Amino acid sequence: MLPEVEQRLAIAQQLATISGDVLAQYFRRSHLQSGTKTDQVSAIVTQADEEAEQAMVDLIQAKLPQDSVIREEGENISGESGYTWVLDPIDGTSSFVRGLPIFATLIGLVDENMQPVLGIANQPISGDRWQGVQGEQSNLNGMSLVNPYEKSEINLASACIASTTPLMFTNPEQQQKMANIYRQCQRTAFGGDCFNYLAAASGWTAMPVVIVEADLNFYDFCALIPILTGANYCFTDWQGRDLTPTSTEVVASPNIKLHSEILAFLQ
Repeated sequence: MLPEVEQRLAIAQQLATISGDVLAQYFRRSHLQSGTKTDQVSAIVTQADEEAEQAMVDLIQAKLPQDSVIREEGENISGESGYTWVLDPIDGTSSFVRGLPIFATLIGLVDENMQPVLGIANQPISGDRWQGVQGEQSNLNGMSLVNPYEKSEINLASACIASTTPLMFTNPEQQQKMANIYRQCQRTAFGGDCFNYLAAASGWTAMPVVIVEADLNFYDFCALIPILTGANYCFTDWQGRDLTPTSTEVVASPNIKLHSEILAFLQ
């Protein structure tokens, strides 16, 4: 690991801890100050999101003032180091406001070419923390992640198709593609946000899960890229290309066979 990446990995762990402290303080607290992002589908923002994000930004600016920051709630920050942090303080705010502990803080880092270098996903209530570093095996609480379906021969019809919400497929072309998929595979599940990806990467699922989503922003999936790829998951856009900051449609599969099948419906 490059020294500058190792240094930032230590900072990422600190970011997970300080943001988690903020979120734990607000979790399951009634009358939490909140609002709605009118330009997005079913998008809730709370005081907890904003304070957790600001705590992370303050630490980055104190420790690594030359780094850039892409953030969900506030203004982005430009830097000159070549490294950019990509922050989502609560991925799964709809679960957070309902008192359900299936949300996480996503902390990603990309290099000067906007290639993901590391990713942290932190669930402050359960104490679970996922770590992915480019070129290394991903881990959960220090234990290596093992993909139990990496060599599975199960076809798409026997897998489960997961998405956070059907509302994220906003245009007729996306809706038609998903309708075709649902006809092929009737095992579907909605909800979960980032926990769909984290549970799959952790090998927790009772069957192979293929995650298909759209209408996303870079902060929704940047940190997940090194976590999933480091668990031998396929994670691309709907055309099978590497994910980039401008990607909005993503698909994750536990093996090449299932990934090729789902891409045939999406391309």
